[in-house]
Amino acid sequence: MKNLSSFFLVFISTVVFSQVQQDVKVGLILSGGGAKGIAHVGVLKEIERAGVRIDYIGGTSMGAIVGGLYACGYSASQLEQMLLGMNLSDLINDNFDRDSKSFDAKEDADRYAITLPVVKGKIQFPLSLSKGQNVYSLLVQLMYDQRNTTDFSKLPIPFYCVATDINSGEKAILDTGYLPLTVNASSALPTLFSPVKVGNRTLLDGGVADNYPIDEMLKKNVDVIIGIDVQTNVSSQHEATTFSEILTRIGSFQTQKEMAPKKEKTDIYIRPELDAINTLSFDKQAFILEQGVLAGKKASTQLIALAQKQLPREPFATEIPDAFQLDKLYIETTPNYKANYLLGKLRLKAKNMYPFQNLDEGMANLAATQNFEAFRYTLKTQNEEETLTLLLSETQQTTLLRASLHYDKLFGAQALVNLTHKHAILKNDALSLDLMLGEYLQYAFSYFIDKGRFWSIGLSAKQHQFETAAPVEVLQQSEPPNVLQSTNTRVLIQKNSGYVQTLFREEVVLGAGISHQHTVFRTNVLDTKTARFLYADNTDYYSSFGYLNVDTRDDAFYPKKGGFFAGDITYYFDAKSKSFATNFSPFFIGKATMGVTAPLQRHWSLLLHTSGGFSVGDISSPAFDFAFGGYGNAPMLHYQPFIGLPLQHAAGDSFVKAETIIDYEFTSKHHLRFLMNAGVVSDDIFSNGEWKKSIDYFSGGIAYGLETFAGPIELTAAYSPQYRRVLFHVNLGWQF
Repeated sequence: MKNLSSFFLVFISTVVFSQVQQDVKVGLILSGGGAKGIAHVGVLKEIERAGVRIDYIGGTSMGAIVGGLYACGYSASQLEQMLLGMNLSDLINDNFDRDSKSFDAKEDADRYAITLPVVKGKIQFPLSLSKGQNVYSLLVQLMYDQRNTTDFSKLPIPFYCVATDINSGEKAILDTGYLPLTVNASSALPTLFSPVKVGNRTLLDGGVADNYPIDEMLKKNVDVIIGIDVQTNVSSQHEATTFSEILTRIGSFQTQKEMAPKKEKTDIYIRPELDAINTLSFDKQAFILEQGVLAGKKASTQLIALAQKQLPREPFATEIPDAFQLDKLYIETTPNYKANYLLGKLRLKAKNMYPFQNLDEGMANLAATQNFEAFRYTLKTQNEEETLTLLLSETQQTTLLRASLHYDKLFGAQALVNLTHKHAILKNDALSLDLMLGEYLQYAFSYFIDKGRFWSIGLSAKQHQFETAAPVEVLQQSEPPNVLQSTNTRVLIQKNSGYVQTLFREEVVLGAGISHQHTVFRTNVLDTKTARFLYADNTDYYSSFGYLNVDTRDDAFYPKKGGFFAGDITYYFDAKSKSFATNFSPFFIGKATMGVTAPLQRHWSLLLHTSGGFSVGDISSPAFDFAFGGYGNAPMLHYQPFIGLPLQHAAGDSFVKAETIIDYEFTSKHHLRFLMNAGVVSDDIFSNGEWKKSIDYFSGGIAYGLETFAGPIELTAAYSPQYRRVLFHVNLGWQF
């Protein structure tokens, strides 16, 4: 019996010893490669399927992002779902949600196609296309559960990544610190992302110094190294077409020379077939992922054999965090932006639980102001309190040159040039001048003092002028008075205003002010007595006004969700006229427009708009008429777009209009639209109930729209039974 027990003891010891001897430790190297790094996830799926246990990860650039997330405990399937569910182009280009922008920022985004900084009188081009703010915010959320792990060897899977010191050019091995920040630094691709400050060093993409960091892995206690190489092959037939791609290609010449010995040090070398993909093809994530899967399948025999030499690991159960506790908030103010301004943008308060979406929106609000350099923040436990720490650095680019182009029927072709200067007089002000260059010179000047959550102060001065063929009545001073009609009228509007306004959550703006408006309607009717053209209006009007605007749309031109409201009322209390000598009577004019967008099915949206306007009092000038007709024009006077009717086809002192649009985005940024308009415009439609009785005008049309960096391009064909012919409307570029 004793001998039998000894036999079993020896047998069990032998089995256990052999298992320990076979428990091979595996290191994983993930190279850089921009968008090609998405293939890492596809290969990881096959590594998991084979049963291989990864014991250490080293990565560069996109390899650092994938490796860092995998080291936190996310599975390959989770990473795949994340990648396929994101708009990577918007994420990388810092395309912030529209609702995170202030009203001024929304207007600027819907107005200017190009923005360039001016430093010491010279135009400068940005050092990078993106500040990487969106990418960083995503990393903070996904790595939140490891927020207090400062030694990366203590992660669920030990990890390190590589960055490049921008000042010395030396390689920086990052295996301690705040994980989102270090991964962000390793993936700061030159010209695409801004460099990242980590401690006293300014770092950028690790691929510049070491795009396949295997030498560091050789120092770890691993037995087998798997390497996934997605670097650009300089012998590829694919031509580099972007500056980032050219820089990557140049760096690849040296990298490729270094790869031969590195490849020899790699036990299982996997290279997905990605020569036809460039480093910025982030819109092809599904294809790139599949190429990674195919490359992993080719190595499946080696991977399965390796897995048989390892003890299995329990699968990780990491879930994406959706909320965080905020106990303490620390924001360092800057010389020009104090706490009320910063907190008003951030919209977070201590001692609260928040979804990460609120944090993302707050950071996007700050970034969208363009008042700060690329900023990073930490969200971690300090003294048993969940603490958000944000250090801001003001941008030194306080002067901006902006430009845009536009064409519509009313104004013709115009070029817009803008010069904006911040901190012109006060610390939190902005001075802006628009010059609209076309057939006639037009301008818009503004001076705005932004007081954040308090009442802000603004001054503005605008001039618009154009010619219209719409009929305008003119009173000839004679005995008896004679009413004539002009068929070609030159219109000049100069408006100077002072106002105060306040914001609510960047979505609601309430304001009031006073205004002086100089209005000139010079007709083509000749006064035979004076040999001069008659004026339908040549008057200085003085008024007070109030307005309320709400905008929650995700896009001003092609929204998929959200709504808007814009309403104002103006009281004209005095006037000085050169065109007629009648006694002036004060009057009111009010108008409002609102709309909502509802998604129908994928690619389909329904837009419902309604608007109305009224006047109270005796108005003798055509400048205040509501007029139906035209499409695509920038807001001017009280003109109301109405497809199927020519410009200013019908007018009156009150109106009601409804518009329905069915939008079909049949391919990315290409839209097919079906439009229907119906409305009533005449005098006193509300007092006599005419707006309830019948529809004076209705029309339908079909439009093709294209979203471009310079604004929308819209071509519309429309028909109205009241006009009885098909009209074509053309609108090119942002409206201004």
